[in-house]
Amino acid sequence: MQNKIYYSAILIINIIIIFSGFYFIQINNKNNLNNYSDTINTKINETIFSLNESLSKSNQSIKTATEAIEKSNLTIKKLNEEKTTLEKTNYETQAELLETKSKLKDEQNKLLKSNYELSSEKEKRIEAELSSEKEKAKRIEAELKSEKEKTEYLKTSADKYDDLSSKIESQNKIIQNIQTPNSDIAENTKRINNLESISSTRDWPSVISSAKPSVVRIQNSSNGKCSGFIFDISNLNHIVESDTYYVLTNNHCFPKAASGSRIYNNIKIMVDEKETIYNATLINKYTNLDIAVLKFQSSNNLDFLKILSDTEYEQVKIGTEINVLGYPLGVNVLRTTKGVVSAKIYKSGIADGIRYSERGTIQTDAAINSGNSGGPVITLSGDVIGMTVTVLRKANGTDVEGTGYAISSEQLNESISCLTPTSRQKFVSNGGICKYLPN
Repeated sequence: MQNKIYYSAILIINIIIIFSGFYFIQINNKNNLNNYSDTINTKINETIFSLNESLSKSNQSIKTATEAIEKSNLTIKKLNEEKTTLEKTNYETQAELLETKSKLKDEQNKLLKSNYELSSEKEKRIEAELSSEKEKAKRIEAELKSEKEKTEYLKTSADKYDDLSSKIESQNKIIQNIQTPNSDIAENTKRINNLESISSTRDWPSVISSAKPSVVRIQNSSNGKCSGFIFDISNLNHIVESDTYYVLTNNHCFPKAASGSRIYNNIKIMVDEKETIYNATLINKYTNLDIAVLKFQSSNNLDFLKILSDTEYEQVKIGTEINVLGYPLGVNVLRTTKGVVSAKIYKSGIADGIRYSERGTIQTDAAINSGNSGGPVITLSGDVIGMTVTVLRKANGTDVEGTGYAISSEQLNESISCLTPTSRQKFVSNGGICKYLPN
């Protein structure tokens, strides 16, 4: 802009000079040439001064404009910084919102998963209850059928009654002449009193001490450790071999091979906490009920436990005290935990990742740990009311305290009676029903 003003000034000066020359030619004869020249110079100087003043004002305007531009740039810079700060704050806020949204979504997924698991568990319970009702219906049907057969048998027997009546009358005279000696009556009374005295004075320490020699620890080829117990098999339609003892335990106590089948070789049984080890073999098992029956040979006179009969089992009431015996966590010394019968039910179960068929079960609040599997659950009479099998677990795998399960003596009696073809034939011929067969 300064150059433009400068060139304009030069142009004006040239015009003035030309004009002055022309004017000088016109008045060359005049005497006031010098005065005019002074006037011209004065005007030129005034013009130059005016131009310089204009240049100075122009420079001042440029300086003012430059300062204004700098202020504007500073303002723009501040605005840009504020914009950057706002954008950063906005970004951080959006990031926090996204993180919060992600957490809420995770919580929602957990809630949905929990609801799904609860629904699945409820469905399983309903399924188990339906299955239980079906089983009850089958049992009632079987009982009705049995009653019908009994009625037909009684009807047939009624015809024989008349024929026997005359014989009975003739025998009555003989019976009337038979009298029981007083000494026999006194002896029987004494025995009854002794039995009642023994029953009333029984306590848990003495009962456990008596049962202890019959509870065994089981080891197999993979060094897995479970419990078991020697039991009386003679009253369950079996013929007892000489010097042979029989052991009940859980089938899940035996390890699986790569093929998925279980390994039943190299079974060792430790008796009465001693280092007395016996080699045992498998007689048969119920994989769907988690029951296995073993046997071993011994010339020693070993104790065994009696399993409650079905009639005795029916008489056991909810709240009856029981004790769980076994070798939990692989210990070498017998452990026992006390509880009560919380329920007598029919239910399926899960152990070692396998769902088992519906079976007679007792629920107890006695503590049950890993290694108790296969151990006996006894009443104050010293008899077996069940065999420990599992505990209730939460979805995360932790045990539900005070909720353990054992296979009932009623189920054990049926399963043992159906264990072999010979025992099964005797059991069925006496009116028994084998709901499940061993495999």
